[in-house]
Formats: sequence, C-alpha cells, structure tokens
Amino acid sequence: MKKKWFLMTAIAVVVLLVTSSCFSLGGTPAEKQPYPTGTELYPAIYGTFSELYPNARYLDIDFYNNKYVLTGITGYAITTPLSYDMTVQLSQTGEIDISYANIYSRDEKGWSRVESFGFYNFNQVASTISAKMVAIANNQADFDRHERAAMADIKFVYTIMKDFTGLAFGDFIEKYAKGSIFNISGPISDVRESSRVINGTTYRYLVTLSQNLVERNANLYFSSLLGDIVYCRFYTNQSDVIRLSRTAVLSVQGTLIGASQGSIGTGISLEMVDIR
Repeated sequence: MKKKWFLMTAIAVVVLLVTSSCFSLGGTPAEKQPYPTGTELYPAIYGTFSELYPNARYLDIDFYNNKYVLTGITGYAITTPLSYDMTVQLSQTGEIDISYANIYSRDEKGWSRVESFGFYNFNQVASTISAKMVAIANNQADFDRHERAAMADIKFVYTIMKDFTGLAFGDFIEKYAKGSIFNISGPISDVRESSRVINGTTYRYLVTLSQNLVERNANLYFSSLLGDIVYCRFYTNQSDVIRLSRTAVLSVQGTLIGASQGSIGTGISLEMVDIR
C-alpha cells in the first residue's frame, strides 16, 4: 500500500512540474532582456517577426514610444493550434517587455476564445523573441538589412502612419519613409497626362490606384483587423499605361517622394515615381 501511495504521489509531482512549466501564468517573461541603448527598435522588431512569425500582422504601432501590437502569433498546446495577440515594447528602464492578449484555439468547429494557453510555454516564446531582437540589434549587417526591409514594407509603414497627427506624420515621412521603394498592387481609378518634373525628370503619366492591405488567412485568427486601404499617385513614363481601363489591376514599384493624410477614415495617399 505504501509503495502504491508513493508511486501515485511521484506521478502527481511530475504532472504538477510539467503543468507548471507548460502553463503560462503571466503576461511577461520571467527575466526581461535589456535592449541596446540608443539603438532603433523597429529593425529588430521587424526582423524578428518576419523570421519567427511571418504570417502575423501588425495591429498597432506607436513608433515613437516603441510599442508594437501584433495579431496572429501562433503556436500549439500539444496538438491544439493557438493564435493570439502580442505586445512588444521597451520599458522605461530599456528592457524588452512582452505580453499577450486575446487567445484563441482551433478545433474541428473553427476558432474560439479561450482564457488560458494550457500546455503552451508563453514565457519561453517571449524569451526567444527577446533574444532574437537583441541578436539583430547587435549585428550591424542584419540590423541594416531589416531596417531597409521594414521601410519598404507598405503594410508595416502604413500601420506606423495611420494614427499619426499631422506633425508626426510629416516628421516620419521626412526622416524614415521618404526614398523607400514600395510595391503597390491594386485596381486603378484613373490614368492622366502629366508634365510634373521630379528630381530633374519630367513624367508624362500619372496613374492613381489603391491597395487593400488586409489579407485573411484561415489558419490564423486575426484580432480586430480592419479593411485598411492605401492610395497611390504613381508617376511614370511607361506608355503602356495609356491602354489601362478602370477594371484593370496594376502592380507598380516606385520610390516614395511624399505622402498625405486624408480626412479621418479615408486613409493615406502615397506619391511615388517609377524606378524603371
């Protein structure tokens, strides 16, 4: 009897230890990692999530206060798929602070909200993300590469700009986004003749088009994504645009020369010149 009792007790202890290690009881990792002082945060954020969670989406970016909210962070509680939101920010002491919200799990009926992660080690995930960010920040070649890629990603840049005041919008365009090369794809609304001179080149045509920045993915649960649209005024000398109709979908690649905010709820308009 004592031997059986001892065996049951041992099993219970093992289960308790496994459960304690696998269940996430807090919203932040146990040990926060310091981020290199004076180093921009966004290249490390962009590079880390591009590599570890490429299908996640940015919900909100408070660029100048170093706070990033993502949705569609995925994992498995043993075999159960999970998708949740994550916030990454720098604390006042310069440490990487990572927390979670809005956990969803998926079964044969689809996605449903749950209150906890179950057998999923969030703290380990947060530690891995922090370590990756610090590694990118401390490697100049990786940092520079992700810095360029971030400012060439219209979805990322749009999320940064969409809630800016006018002054912050202008500051960001001039200091960060201007000169970036964007790929825009979407329906055109018009093609007109132009005689605008930009950096010494006269452009004959102006194409206006738009792109819906939200893409759904049945394998992820995206929280609170809206149908954000970016508008583009594209200057080119490619004569084949003359034959385009308003039903056409066009893909363009151009250098950003400026941008403007519409009235509330009407999005952002880019001005780009053809790189060809």
